[in-house]
Amino acid sequence: MRAFCFTICLMLSSFLWSQNSISVYCAQVNEDGSTTLYYETAEGSGFVEYVISAYSDVEGAYSRVGETTDINQDSYTDNVRNANLEQIRYLVTADFGEERRPFGYIRTIYLSSTLNNDNTVSLSWTSMGSDTPAGSENKPYKIYRKLKRQDTDWQFLAEQTQRTYTDVLPAICSDSVLYKIELENDNNCVSRSNQVLHVIGDSQIPNMPVLLLISVDPDTQQIYLWWEPSTSDDVMGYVVCSGDPCVALDTIWGADVGGYICETCSAEQINSLAVMAFDTCFNTSLRSDRHSNMVLSAQRENCSDVVNLSWNEYVGFDVQRYEIYMKENTSAFTMIGNTQSLNYQATIDPTITNYEFYILAKGGNNISSISNTKALTISSAQQPEFVEIRKVSVKDRNQGVDLEFFVDASIVVNKYRLKRAENGGEYRVIANIPYTGNNTVQYTDNISLDKNNNDYSYIFEAPDACNLVYKASRPATIMRLELTEVDRNTNALSWNAYNSWDNGVGVYEIYRQPESEPAPVLCGTSGSSSFTDFMGDVITASDKTNYYVRAIEASAGNDGKVQTALSTRASIKRETIIFIPNAFTPRAAEGDNNIFKPTCYFVRQGSYVMRIFNRQGGLLFESNDPEIGWDGTFKGEFCHPNTYVYIIEFINSDGEKEVRKGTFALVE
Repeated sequence: MRAFCFTICLMLSSFLWSQNSISVYCAQVNEDGSTTLYYETAEGSGFVEYVISAYSDVEGAYSRVGETTDINQDSYTDNVRNANLEQIRYLVTADFGEERRPFGYIRTIYLSSTLNNDNTVSLSWTSMGSDTPAGSENKPYKIYRKLKRQDTDWQFLAEQTQRTYTDVLPAICSDSVLYKIELENDNNCVSRSNQVLHVIGDSQIPNMPVLLLISVDPDTQQIYLWWEPSTSDDVMGYVVCSGDPCVALDTIWGADVGGYICETCSAEQINSLAVMAFDTCFNTSLRSDRHSNMVLSAQRENCSDVVNLSWNEYVGFDVQRYEIYMKENTSAFTMIGNTQSLNYQATIDPTITNYEFYILAKGGNNISSISNTKALTISSAQQPEFVEIRKVSVKDRNQGVDLEFFVDASIVVNKYRLKRAENGGEYRVIANIPYTGNNTVQYTDNISLDKNNNDYSYIFEAPDACNLVYKASRPATIMRLELTEVDRNTNALSWNAYNSWDNGVGVYEIYRQPESEPAPVLCGTSGSSSFTDFMGDVITASDKTNYYVRAIEASAGNDGKVQTALSTRASIKRETIIFIPNAFTPRAAEGDNNIFKPTCYFVRQGSYVMRIFNRQGGLLFESNDPEIGWDGTFKGEFCHPNTYVYIIEFINSDGEKEVRKGTFALVE
C-alpha cells in the first residue's frame, strides 16, 4: 500500500511541478555494481532533501534508495541496487516541504555478452529509452575493451548507434577481457554501463617433432641432434631436454629448425635426449622418442697388440650393424670391421704411437650415428710421483662441482681420468682430461646435485701410456648440507666433514642468504660439522632462506695454497604471517601505537599494497611498503575518531595472491 501511495504521489508531483524539472545528466555504473547519478541542483528556499528512488520490477513501483540534505550536492551514489545484474530506472526529486520537484528519470545501460568459439565476443546492451539524457539523443554509443594483464587503460573499439557489437579478439594466450559501453551528452557527462568480463586462453599444444638421431662430431667431439620439425602452423621453436623425466637443456627459436649442437652434453657420457615443440603461447608438444648416444671405451690389453673396444647400444632407431673406424697417427679414419655385438678387438702396430677409434651405428634409410672418439698413445709406461685432489667445491644453485687436482706434470700422460661414485657405490669414469703440462689441473663436473640428493665421491687417476693406473688420488667427497627448522627463528645445519686435505679443516664458515638479499652474509663459524643459526634479528620480507658452508684448509698443502671448498646449497621456506591491529591512536607519542601498520613476515617483495578508506569509500592512504603505515592524517589534517576500512593485498610464500579486508578504530 505504501509503495502504491508513493507511486501516486510521485506521479502527482511530476504533473504539478513539471515546469520545475531539472535534468539528470548521466548514470555511471561502477565496478562493484553501484550507480553514481549526476543531476542539476535545485534553487529556492525551504529545501529539505534530495530523494533518490529506483524502480523495482518485483514491487512494480519506485522505492527510496537514498537521500542527501546538501542542496549543492550534484551527484549521488546508490549502493543499494546492483546494476551489474539488471537495468535500473532512477527518479531524483527535490523535497521543499510542501512541494516536491521532480528532477526527471534516467535508466542505467545494462551490458551483456557471449564468448563465442570463433574467438569473438558478442555484446548487446539496453537502451535508455525515453529517459535518455538531454543532449545524448543523437550521440553514438562508445564501446571499450580492457585486457587486465596487457593494458593499463581502456581501449576504444568503436562508436555506433546500434546496440549490438561483435568484437574480434586479438591473439591472446591468457588474460581477462573487460567491456563497457559509454554514452556522452552535451553537458560533458558520460553515462556508463556495467562491466562484463571473460577469461580467455590458448591451451592447444603443437604437434610433436620426430627426433631422427643424435651423433658425435669426430672432429669437435660435440653432440648434435637432427629432427623433423613439427607439422603445426603455430610453432615458435623447440626445447631440447635430457633424462627421464626430461629436463630442459636449451631453447631453439624457429619453426623450421631441425638441428642443434648440445654445448652442455659430454660425448664421454650417455645422453638420453629428446625434443619438444612450443608455440607462440609457449604451449609445449608431447616429447619425442628419446635417443641415447654411444660411449666408446678403448683399453689396450696389457700393452699388447690388441685393443679391446666396447660401447653401449644406440637407442632411438633399429641398428643394422656397428662399423668400427680407426685412425693411425695423422692418417684418415678407415673402417676396419663391423659387428652386431657391442664389443670388438682391434689389432694395432706397437711401433705406431697414436691411435684413435670411433663406432658408427648404421640404421635404415641411410641413418647413422657416431660415438665419441677414443685415443690411445702407445709408449713406455712411466708413472707420476703424486696425484692429489686438492678441492671438491659445489657450485652455486647446486649445478655442478668444481674440482682442482695437483699432479706430477713431469710425467707426460695421454689423458688424466676422473672417476665418480654415488653413495659409496662403484667408481665410474666421468671424464678424460687432457695433459697440459701444468701441475694444477681443474675440471667442472656439470651434474645437478638436486636431482636425487646423492653423495658423490671422486678419484683422480693418471694412467700410463698402456692405460694402466699405478698412481691415483685418495677419494674426496662433496659436503652435503642438511637443514632442519627448529622453530620460526632457528635453523639447525649439519654436513659431512670435508675429507680431501692431509692437513684437515681449520674452520667451517656458514653463510646465509635470504632470497630477497643480493648477497650472502657470514652468519657464524664452526669447528665441527654442525651449526645452529638464530634468525630472529634478520627476519626479512623473504619466504625462502638459502645456506651453504665453506671449509677452509688448516694450513697450506703440497701445492703451496690454503684451499677452500663449498658445500651444497640448502633452502628453507617460511610461511607468510601477518598481524593486523584493530585500533591505533595517531595523536599519541611516537612509538605509542600512533601508526596503523600490520606486522608482516615472509611477504613477497614488491607485492604488498595497503589502502585505507573512510566509511564512504573515500581513499585516505596507500602504501606499497610494509614498513610504512598510516599516521591518521589526510591532506595534512588528523582524521576524526571513527571506524575505518583497510584492504591489504600481497603474495604469500606459496606464490598466491591474498587480500585481507577489515575495519579498525581511530581513537583520540
